[in-house]
Amino acid sequence: MKPAQILAVLAVVLTAGCASLNLGPDAYELANIKDSNIVPKSSPTAFVKTFDKFCTKGPRDPQAAERLLRASSYVPLRRRARNGGRVYVVDDRRPAVAVSSRGCMVQAYSRTGQTERVRRYVAAAFPSAVRVPADRLKQHRFEEAWVLSGDQHGIVATRRTVESGNHSNYALVLYRTNGPVRY
Repeated sequence: MKPAQILAVLAVVLTAGCASLNLGPDAYELANIKDSNIVPKSSPTAFVKTFDKFCTKGPRDPQAAERLLRASSYVPLRRRARNGGRVYVVDDRRPAVAVSSRGCMVQAYSRTGQTERVRRYVAAAFPSAVRVPADRLKQHRFEEAWVLSGDQHGIVATRRTVESGNHSNYALVLYRTNGPVRY
């Protein structure tokens, strides 16, 4: 075979193989992500910085949020969340981020220092937030929650979930409402 013929056959073989696997770049990147980085062990500082960037200061519009997340190397998981939102992950130690039209959440493995760091962050970022009494939280499965008022209406809350095995995840959630929240 002549070199040109070899190249032509090789091109047909490669193109045929790729056509059946054309899943798009997100699928290929997600296929190579470490399982431990889907919900990683983020430091307390990385956890609140990510929340601040994407949830507190980030855009409320899901499409604008996606552009910001993608610019920060995040990729959306293929399936949508129950509320229609999207979950974004990155192959490093930054927490997963979920966004929807009503809110935003970051999630990572539970680690030492996160709870106190989140409390300090909420006090600084939302100085007029009012802590929800513990007896009101059980029905909502929140660990801690604060009601926002003033320019912002909504709730900032933390939640822990225990996955299979001994892993527990820690989430910080910002849920926006159209008006004042009553608890």
